[in-house]
Amino acid sequence: MTSETTSQREVTVNLENGLHMVPCSRIAEHVRDFVGEVSIHVEDRSVDAKSIFDLLTLRAPFGTVLMIEAVGKDSEDLVNGLATLFERNFEPE
Repeated sequence: MTSETTSQREVTVNLENGLHMVPCSRIAEHVRDFVGEVSIHVEDRSVDAKSIFDLLTLRAPFGTVLMIEAVGKDSEDLVNGLATLFERNFEPE
């Protein structure tokens, strides 16, 4: 029997132009191999973080607070990695 872990973390969009194509593609790339569900929530909307198109529909401008949620093995590592992307404003390490 396997137990799935749920992890959540709140992040803020600190990009002047909000979440546009480049950061959305970096989010989707970061989560693409995750075995489980990963979503990003804002207000009453929730999207699949593996889909660039879905992420773009968030229309999240500068200052938007988002909730990242992942369900599955290693979900905490995934959520923390995504939070780091937001903290670095999606700049490469």
